[in-house]
Amino acid sequence: MTAALSVAGAPAASRRDVTIALTIGVVALLIAGLQPVVLGGLESEGRLTASQIGLAATVELLALGLTCGLAAAFLKPDRVRLKLALACVAHAGAMFGTCFVTGAGVIAMRGAAGVFAGLMLWAAISTITRAQRPEHLSGVFVTVQTLAQLVLAAALPATVVPWLGINGALEALGVISLLTAIAALAGADSYSPLPKAEKGSGGIGLRPLLGLAACFLFMAFIVALWVYLEPLAELSGMSAQQAGLAVAVALGMQVAGGAAATLAARRWQRPGIVLLAVGALNGGILAILFGAPQAALFMGAVAVFGFLWLFALPFQTLLLIQLDPTRRAAMQLGTAQLLGSSFGPLVASFVVSNDEVRGAIGLSAVLLVLALAAIALLTASRPASAAGDSTG
Repeated sequence: MTAALSVAGAPAASRRDVTIALTIGVVALLIAGLQPVVLGGLESEGRLTASQIGLAATVELLALGLTCGLAAAFLKPDRVRLKLALACVAHAGAMFGTCFVTGAGVIAMRGAAGVFAGLMLWAAISTITRAQRPEHLSGVFVTVQTLAQLVLAAALPATVVPWLGINGALEALGVISLLTAIAALAGADSYSPLPKAEKGSGGIGLRPLLGLAACFLFMAFIVALWVYLEPLAELSGMSAQQAGLAVAVALGMQVAGGAAATLAARRWQRPGIVLLAVGALNGGILAILFGAPQAALFMGAVAVFGFLWLFALPFQTLLLIQLDPTRRAAMQLGTAQLLGSSFGPLVASFVVSNDEVRGAIGLSAVLLVLALAAIALLTASRPASAAGDSTG
């Protein structure tokens, strides 16, 4: 088939290469949805303490985000097949290695897994940012990623875990990474160069940096609230089963939100306006949750929250590309989002207690306001030259 043009007028990647790269990124991020299953299972088997669960989760996501950012900045986009295949094999090794350790050893292995997952995620982000319609491809990626997490989060505890314990889940994830290594050998071996920056401009400019900060704060707001949804549900008088159902509904609505954004992003080319509208709706959700509503209203608010979560992500990609047509800022978006996802719960842990968890809502509100203030500033000061084309 005839390839469309992507950045810098270079031929776009084939559908096969795009599919393989996105699949590698999906596998890299599976753990983000499976940490409660894996780390909770390790705690149940006495291999982690309750406090070590949080530390292991934070170390893995931080390692993933930082490695992805460093790879985007310094890793050359050549000999990609070998680099990704080795990263996938090493990622599988970290999964298998976790089966044989406890305590600090688990934390070290999860950190190593995060490093190799960061290299794998680099493949997906590199492909998305070079696409003719990066916002569309971003929507596809987040939708498939969330759906894969949902399927495995339901399937692993019902199949391999009762038979082999939590090591069964780790081994299954290791096998998936090995299969992904084989797929990587059939993918693209190089990526097209990104557009060159103007002469005299070094690194990422102030406006794109502010855009990255806004995306960091937006994700910090989301996850700071997300990790406390179950205790917040208890404040509304909901049972553990009802709270679990609310979370499951939110996860399902995330898939719907990602799919909706995939369709909408092609027509809506003003990402700042979209993100401000999403933020305003989220502000209403925070107000509802702070009032400890009845179960039906709580579940409805959480469902909308889940939908808006993934709906916003492709527009963050589009925002950064409009702010920085060289797409170097967009290459750092995954890092900003992952670091924000770690920062939000970390700060929230200082403002909640066993008796009062609504501090997480207040913190989320502050983070959301800061994110929206940055987006509003960028939107109000939007240069005329940035007005339309997001394709580079």
